[in-house]
Amino acid sequence: MEQAPIQSLTQQPLFDPTYLSIEYIFNRLIEYVQPFIDFITNPGLWISLGITSSLISIFFISIIIFCLVRMREIQNHEKEEIAHEIHEAHEKSQKALEKANPRWHYVQNLIESPNESDWRVGIIEADSMLEEVLKEKGYYGDTLGTLLESAKSGGLTTIQNAWDAHLVRNQIAHTGADFYLSQVEARRVTKMFQNVFEELRVI
Repeated sequence: MEQAPIQSLTQQPLFDPTYLSIEYIFNRLIEYVQPFIDFITNPGLWISLGITSSLISIFFISIIIFCLVRMREIQNHEKEEIAHEIHEAHEKSQKALEKANPRWHYVQNLIESPNESDWRVGIIEADSMLEEVLKEKGYYGDTLGTLLESAKSGGLTTIQNAWDAHLVRNQIAHTGADFYLSQVEARRVTKMFQNVFEELRVI
């Protein structure tokens, strides 16, 4: 008799299926979801999104174009400044060279002339300049040949350059117009004179 209430409790169901309606639950879900469906299927929404995205794209494309144009302007400006600075530096070096040794500057102008006769005069002038410089430096001799022998004994390291350049000068002086001289050769000979003058610290 004491077990009857316990048995009745265990046999009672947790819920009554007669009150559970699938249709009711589905309708409730539709009520919650329907506003979202109406929102995303609204044609005006997509038109607005398309217009907004187009405006944003145009805005950022304009910024990119502006940046590219500005970068190009800055690069051109920097190139102009660099070219201007190089030109100024070249002019300063030329002026410094003219002030340091105008005679050597005169020789260089002759070598860069388009006239072959100027190249010959330039080499002869450089050779004459070398003779005077060696005498000023204390080397002894009546001719450039004897001066070079003295300079060789004095330890002049560019003595071979001096000899080679002097030999070309002699060919020009003794052969005259029969001696073929290209501007490339004139520049090479001038470079040899330059090496000697730089060691003697006159240019």
